[in-house]
Amino acid sequence: MSQHIHSLEDYYGAKLFERSSKKVELTKAGEVLFRYASEIMKLHQVAKRAVSDLVEMVTGDLTIGASFTIGEYVLPRLLAAFSQKYSQVMFSEVIGNTEFIHERTREGTIDVGLVEGVIDDNNLEITSFLKDELVLIVAKSHPLAKKTVLNKEELNATPFTFIMREEGSGTRLAMDEVLQELDLKPARIMTLGSTQAIKEAVEADLGISFLSKWTLRKELQLGTLKPLRIKNFNFIRDFYVIRKKDKFESKATEEFLNFITEPALSQILG
Repeated sequence: MSQHIHSLEDYYGAKLFERSSKKVELTKAGEVLFRYASEIMKLHQVAKRAVSDLVEMVTGDLTIGASFTIGEYVLPRLLAAFSQKYSQVMFSEVIGNTEFIHERTREGTIDVGLVEGVIDDNNLEITSFLKDELVLIVAKSHPLAKKTVLNKEELNATPFTFIMREEGSGTRLAMDEVLQELDLKPARIMTLGSTQAIKEAVEADLGISFLSKWTLRKELQLGTLKPLRIKNFNFIRDFYVIRKKDKFESKATEEFLNFITEPALSQILG
């Protein structure tokens, strides 16, 4: 490593590092060279992707960011189906709430973002790719579990605890909207940081909640949670794919975007 550093300093005729017994720091010349070297590495990756695209090879790395509901319950099935078609594409996945994925997409550290919250950002391309429905769930032991359909007056008649996601979550925004539209007045609100934690809490009869239908497959099949319909009310929302407008897109990114916007996507997810 020291030999490489000395060679660089000889080549550029400038000292690139300040060395002391405690640390090594870049000089002003070193900082300038580092910025240009970073750009060179980015251009190298762009060139590599562009050449691959010319020969129609769908290969390379694809970094996908997803909000929790999508990343934990939808994206694994999407990647399994996509990988059957494009086995040479290597995936890495970043999961966080909608706000986090929005920031990572805007700064360009991920290729594609999949979020459940509504985003307004002129720097991004934002497209709906999947429909979702929020479902009211209660524990099997809950008094309302005997019903299949109820009206909002019945729900408000008995004091209840409503379990919500944290601020910054797309599901939290949807939950707030549901409470407002139905004029529900919980006696208590409990905030938990994940969908799985909410399901466990509802199953333990700590409260009730609304969650995405995509997150409830196993619990509804096993009968560990009871879904309820509210008369004359359905809450349908969109899941969105977001991309930075000026970011170079590889063939792998292009094909993944085509794949998740196919009309038959819901059938693929089952």
